Amino acid sequence: MKKLLIIPALLLLSACADTPAESFAKAQQAFARHDYPVARVTIASALAKQPDDKAMLLLQAKTLIALGDGDGAGSSLERLIGSNPPQGQLAELSAEAALLRRAPEVALALLGEASSVESERLRALAAIQKRDLAKAGSHFAKAMAAGGNARTFADYCRFRLMAGDVAGAMDMAERAAKVAPDGLDTLLVKGQLALRQGDLKHSLENYSRAAQIYPGSLAALTGKAAVLGDLGRFDQMQEITERASAFAPKDPTVVYLAARAGVARKDWAAVRAAVQPIEAQLPQQDPIRLLYGEALLRLGQSELAMAQFAPMTRIGPGARIAVRLLGEAQLASGDAQAAIATLRPLATLPDVRPDELGLIAKAAKASGDPQAAKLMTLANTPAAQALGTDLADADAAMRRGSWARAANAYERILAMTDGRNAVVLNNMAYAQLMLGNDGKALEFAQRALKQAPDNPSVLDTLGWVLFKSGKELDEAKRLLRLAAEKAPANVTIAAHLAEAERAGK
Repeated sequence: MKKLLIIPALLLLSACADTPAESFAKAQQAFARHDYPVARVTIASALAKQPDDKAMLLLQAKTLIALGDGDGAGSSLERLIGSNPPQGQLAELSAEAALLRRAPEVALALLGEASSVESERLRALAAIQKRDLAKAGSHFAKAMAAGGNARTFADYCRFRLMAGDVAGAMDMAERAAKVAPDGLDTLLVKGQLALRQGDLKHSLENYSRAAQIYPGSLAALTGKAAVLGDLGRFDQMQEITERASAFAPKDPTVVYLAARAGVARKDWAAVRAAVQPIEAQLPQQDPIRLLYGEALLRLGQSELAMAQFAPMTRIGPGARIAVRLLGEAQLASGDAQAAIATLRPLATLPDVRPDELGLIAKAAKASGDPQAAKLMTLANTPAAQALGTDLADADAAMRRGSWARAANAYERILAMTDGRNAVVLNNMAYAQLMLGNDGKALEFAQRALKQAPDNPSVLDTLGWVLFKSGKELDEAKRLLRLAAEKAPANVTIAAHLAEAERAGK
């Protein structure tokens, strides 16, 4: 990260030797290739010597908007516009800067009576910020009636996703792709839509392309990092997060992703370092606090950890995790009575998990509770309801193509059982392959084959994994042929074999 942070300073030193015209030209070039951090540095250098240049101020405003800096963009536009009310593009840019500052009323005032597609799009976003979804829909409809544009289609896609209208969102994403297939907003909504559908492979492809074409886009980088985290590729996630942190170290999304990557690597000091600078600004229920609290707990600061978890045990989707961690922190602090009081409600849940029961039993033993031995026995016995829920969830996810959800459910099943169920291992291998995790897919496919060496579906999966990962083509074809012999009526196996045979010619 340190090397990345040094780059802007080096650019600034280099820019100081340029004339204003040369710095402006470099800024234009950087903006054209979507490298907004570099454009920001070079245009600032040019303006330092020509502070009232209108073309430079306009480029600075556009650059800062692209970087999500509404305050900076608003300041540049005020210097550019002066005391006169903005018109046309300047009004739209000023309104967009106001929306970045979450000032929807200011944005609406700046737009005045303008009736362009862009002004209607911005009014729709202002309405969303004001939580007036009906009015937002009305403005989107007006923008569409006026012909729309790629950004309108993309924002309307997001709006429909908010409403749960996946089909409508897909339609808007397709329209955006026709107008601007490589537009930033197009790629971002395609990535978001694929993620919503559980298709992490295509989501990653879209976010990766966005990050490649728009290297200064924070949304592209954070989107890619989040998907890499969902895929379990934490080293790559950390690399992308560091790129984002280089120019937005205190952005809450960047901090969350940095903390999440640290938790995955069990680098608790890194989690604490990422969150501490913004801790005071975080709402009590912010999910970042859950990660921060766990880091404090693992670093031996149980009292500080409890302060993070306690408010989160009351409400929110993460309450169950917060309860478990709070109980663990109380136990670590030596207050076993408080721990058992916190954790006991988990034992009554129909889908209580072995790790939760094990922690409850530990707290019960430390507090002298006579139920400790019984709880430990239960912890060593998989809960039938929890196991059944995970199996149903995994099977449904496989049918829908929600590979990440399926993989997570199968992982829980394997952890609760002896890990030797051939069907679970086989399905896990296929889900990992669809997620793009070829190494994990091969490992699970080989484990499945060891348990069921004559099962045609297992043979097919291992052969298909070898083929799709580009490894051992001859062995892949041998396995697929064997699977086809054992299940000649299986259409999927026949298709896999046919594709492998064609590739080998």
